[in-house]
Amino acid sequence: MKLLWTTALLTGIALAVGGPLAAMEKTLSGVAVNADLSAYEDNNVLEYWPTLADDITKAIASQVTVDDTAKAPQISVEINKVAINGNTVLPESGEFNQLEGTVTTYTGPNEDTAANSEASTPDDVIGSYVLRMSAVTGETDAPEGWIIVPPSQDDFYNALVNAYATAIVERIEEE
Repeated sequence: MKLLWTTALLTGIALAVGGPLAAMEKTLSGVAVNADLSAYEDNNVLEYWPTLADDITKAIASQVTVDDTAKAPQISVEINKVAINGNTVLPESGEFNQLEGTVTTYTGPNEDTAANSEASTPDDVIGSYVLRMSAVTGETDAPEGWIIVPPSQDDFYNALVNAYATAIVERIEEE
């Protein structure tokens, strides 16, 4: 019997279990995530996933030490595309399999930013890159005597969010 099997879920679970343990050695002085999907007309992502930015922030923060007084980098993540097979208008189920954004790393707090509580990011950019993630599904035969349980919509969402956060954390370079 052929059933849908999600590799993103398995990858997300593996990264969620193993990645945070190794990554906790990393420290950030700040994490900011914003979901600006305004470049795409009629996108409805935030109708289904209004906490996407907060969920990614929490997923990153769960894998590192965040200390706003540390001389450690800060990161800013701008999610700018969420889609299902390239289409930014999600179906009624709210499913998506693509997540894209820009990750910018800044120097940690310095006297100028520490003195100015209004400053959301420091001036010095260490680096920036685009991070694209796509989850794929495939059909597989269930081994004899086994039943394959397809992931729920929340399982799929959590796997993508956690895998995206882990990919960001893995690229953090400590000063």
